[in-house]
Amino acid sequence: MDAATTKVLDSYTDVLISKGESIRERDDDNDSVDDDEFLELLEEDSAALDAFREMRMQELHSQMKAARRLHDTGHGTLKEVATEKEVLEITTTTKYSVVHFFQPGFKRCEIMDSRLKALTAKHMGTRFISVNVNNATFLVVRLAIQVLPCVICFIDGKEVLRLVGFESLGNSDYFTSDMLEYQLQKSGVIQRKLGKLREESSAILNSANKAENEDDDFDWD
Repeated sequence: MDAATTKVLDSYTDVLISKGESIRERDDDNDSVDDDEFLELLEEDSAALDAFREMRMQELHSQMKAARRLHDTGHGTLKEVATEKEVLEITTTTKYSVVHFFQPGFKRCEIMDSRLKALTAKHMGTRFISVNVNNATFLVVRLAIQVLPCVICFIDGKEVLRLVGFESLGNSDYFTSDMLEYQLQKSGVIQRKLGKLREESSAILNSANKAENEDDDFDWD
């Protein structure tokens, strides 16, 4: 990174730091205000502006290529796979993966599906898949799955988190995607994104734990 680019980034950092806590609390409508201030800062040094533009174009190009590669390999969606072989291939060849074992027609599995789908586009670096337990009898036994829905998270093929029913989500059908995101983020299977994951998720989760159980989990016993 050359001196001009470094100067620009340092100046931008100073602008952000000067905002203090207001940066964390601002809404999307105020983002343009900070961008305008930064552009005014850049206009004061045309060489720095050119360097920044070039850097941003290269970064954008790299990000677009990376996003395309991820999309082409099934990232960004919740894909239902048909066989146990696919589950094993994906979890052993993908660094971050989330697998939802579901029973068709079971309400809580449908709820979990909808919450997971809300997270897939936000966390392109993680592969999200689902599998019908009727098509994965070997894995159901091997992984000792007895209660549905069951979500198992893997990093480099190793299990790092298991969500059984909704017991970690307040035992309520009304848990939010933020609450699920918080659990996944703690395990490391998804990466936190500034402004995307609410700090108050922990407090929300603790409060939700007091909620009345709205629906029984599906027990295989």
